[in-house]
Amino acid sequence: MLGIFVHPLDVQNEGIQQVFDNLEAVRTTAVCTRLRVARPADKGSGVRYPPLHVDGYRRVVARPRWGKRELHLEFFGTYEPDLSLYEGSPYRPVIKPVPSDLDAAVPDEMMAEAKKRGMEVHVLLMPFVPPNVRPEDQPLRIDGTIPQPPQVALNACLNSPGAAAYALGVVQDTVQHYPNLNGLSIDWAEYGAYRLEDHFTCFCPHCERKAVELGFDWGIVRRDVTALWDWLHSLTPERLALTCRLLDSPSALLELLAHYPGWLQLLQFKARSVMDFYRKARQLLDSMELDQVTLSARGWPPPWNRSSGLDYRGLSEVCAAVTPKLFTFDYSALPRWYGETLLAWNPRLTESEILDVLVEWMNLPDDFESRSFANYHIPAPGEPHPARIEAYQIRLDEVVDQVGGRARVYPFAHAFLPEPQWEQMISVIRASRVDGMWVQMYGYLSDRKLEILRQMWR
Repeated sequence: MLGIFVHPLDVQNEGIQQVFDNLEAVRTTAVCTRLRVARPADKGSGVRYPPLHVDGYRRVVARPRWGKRELHLEFFGTYEPDLSLYEGSPYRPVIKPVPSDLDAAVPDEMMAEAKKRGMEVHVLLMPFVPPNVRPEDQPLRIDGTIPQPPQVALNACLNSPGAAAYALGVVQDTVQHYPNLNGLSIDWAEYGAYRLEDHFTCFCPHCERKAVELGFDWGIVRRDVTALWDWLHSLTPERLALTCRLLDSPSALLELLAHYPGWLQLLQFKARSVMDFYRKARQLLDSMELDQVTLSARGWPPPWNRSSGLDYRGLSEVCAAVTPKLFTFDYSALPRWYGETLLAWNPRLTESEILDVLVEWMNLPDDFESRSFANYHIPAPGEPHPARIEAYQIRLDEVVDQVGGRARVYPFAHAFLPEPQWEQMISVIRASRVDGMWVQMYGYLSDRKLEILRQMWR
């Protein structure tokens, strides 16, 4: 299986025959798309394309759109939502009429062309990113704060009844309009992990009620999560050294979990929360007699998926496929994103002391002679990504073992990589035990990267 994410704006710019000829040349077997079209916009009114992902100011696409590799775009949904499906939620889809100079039928034409060429058709949904998320529906940290910009996405908590009703409405709305889809690729139906603070969510009233209903001891969870929060605010070099020793001592880790069991309960609770949505989505599709429409769970790879709630073992019972993201440009910046928080909490530590520990804990080995925050950023085009590509092999092995053959494993490899590392990434995926891969996304596949993909995938 080789799937490629193709945005309708790719077809708007290159034409449907050119895009699908390129896809067919690399032996694409499936496409995933969004149900919207775009046009250039002023910086003040549109959104940056490609998106920043906190601070990716130098990230640009490989295939120019309207003659530019970075620009601002205005997006328009290509079908009229059924608002009756959202009556149980305070949120509604944004309805913006498609301008007369844009063709709202582009996604339909893409689907027809894909089917004509023997390719599956999937649609990407982000159902827990409703418009204008209310503060009371945002994930709440153990200290009572909510995430603040800059963020990758403004997600709602999965246990917010209003957000959950909106999410299921998005699923039903999509398949009502496109019942012949092969699958839905669900993104960001999980808790955050881009910031260190994200791991200390969610402690909103919605989660507390849900946890108590499910039988979790929320008092113990709060106690143990608070204990680590406070501990991380009073780090010393000796404490940092202790965290590294834990990596080599399963006994020491078991000792910690025995005394702080609330952390295991929190991870289990997040997994139940994510699973609850996917199970309801599957039941909804089945009730509509759309059992041929599969679900794919897309999100963080190990080890972050444990904290985000993406329990691939459990999800394999409901989803046809799991698709861990191998987005190396984000992982290039994660040590700094986490490190900046730890340094703010512990100003007596140094950047190198913090980074040495974070890089080891995240298993993102690099070749920097000395570590500083300046080394860890979202790279520019052609700039090598610091973590060695082979570090992703162990993540794929973990997911395959967790799924245990109950679902397909299709990692999502992001093509924003220098050509040598793009080739290495494909090689790692091909040599692993996964069932295929998705590529994110066509706009990052230069002609040379398409050729590398063609040569290696055949």
